[in-house]
Amino acid sequence: MVVAHINGKMLTWGRTRARLTMSAVAKGKITVEKLIAWESGDDLPTESQAQALAEKLGISYAMLFMPEVPPPDTPNIPDLRTKNGQPLTNPSLDFRAIYNDALVRQDWMRDQRLDEGRAPLQFIGQYSLDSDPKKVAQGMRLVLDLGASARVDCPDFEEFLRHLVRTAEHAGILVMRSAIVRHDTRRKLNENEFRGFALTDTYAPLVFINDSDAKAAQIFTLAHELAHLWIGANGVSDRRPDQHGDSQNEIELFCDKVAAELLAPESEFRAKWQRGDPLKTARTAANFFKVSTLVALRRAKDLHLITFDAFVDSVRSEYARFREIERRKRDKPKEKEKSGGNFWASFEIRNGASLNAAVVRALNTRKTTFTEASVLLGLNLGSTLRYLQRVTTK
Repeated sequence: MVVAHINGKMLTWGRTRARLTMSAVAKGKITVEKLIAWESGDDLPTESQAQALAEKLGISYAMLFMPEVPPPDTPNIPDLRTKNGQPLTNPSLDFRAIYNDALVRQDWMRDQRLDEGRAPLQFIGQYSLDSDPKKVAQGMRLVLDLGASARVDCPDFEEFLRHLVRTAEHAGILVMRSAIVRHDTRRKLNENEFRGFALTDTYAPLVFINDSDAKAAQIFTLAHELAHLWIGANGVSDRRPDQHGDSQNEIELFCDKVAAELLAPESEFRAKWQRGDPLKTARTAANFFKVSTLVALRRAKDLHLITFDAFVDSVRSEYARFREIERRKRDKPKEKEKSGGNFWASFEIRNGASLNAAVVRALNTRKTTFTEASVLLGLNLGSTLRYLQRVTTK
């Protein structure tokens, strides 16, 4: 039995970084009592125990031996905030994983588009916080093909979300939606931590949407994150619309206003809103604008058509209903995924159509290797080959 002379402070740091309690780390022969002794430096684990701890904490084995605790490594996103508007100082390992994956994919896509001689996207950073939110929304509406016909063509808010994703990707924006880390169904993303994020870039702008959230909420998140791109500001969205006391973050508030105007223009919304029961009226307005009731309620609140208390009560009631609907819907695909029948459909959404198509083109033209493609797609080599065969035989 070989003892590992780890730094107990590094073990504490790794556990805190992973947001794990001692009881969550303890397993088998690794007890809470032993963890306390190891972290305090009163005892040392074996090499096998130390290796198991490193894997559990999502760090390399060698890091446990570092003499000093590393400085904070919070992702450098200006608007990485919690629902109550306070800075998120310790993102989960799941968020870190998908954020780092997004950066890798964005860098790769930027290089591909530069090699293809693509011009930079003119709408990225076209506006600023000094711009009129209505003008920003109008500019976005033109690029995203979000005219009145979109409402007619989209029978419900789920199709409306798909329409937004398709038009955003057509405009050159990478859009990824997932409820899990990579393709690991055991690592589910928590919408309480974040709902989505945007990474601005003039060649490969990227939006990630937390698909564990209700589809109704995803519509506003997508619109909000797209607004970040139009003002050229990275950001993370994670505030529920029913929180007492809005965030004081200027960028977040601005993007909220733009998203609301994009989805439900003020002049049209005022014309459709009728006095009476807020929730009933909101559902009627939502049906017309082909958006969720949550968006309609937010719009009514922002335009002072209902009181804030009525808004909060209505949103919480509707949000609970949506969550139950989404839970029942997710139960059905889970049964299919067990047999492997639904994986590729989810795969297309998780990576985004733009990225998947670009990787396939790069493979076919020998501009990338199967190893690199596998990393970008989040698949092993065998699955990458099967995916290539799948798309080339369609």
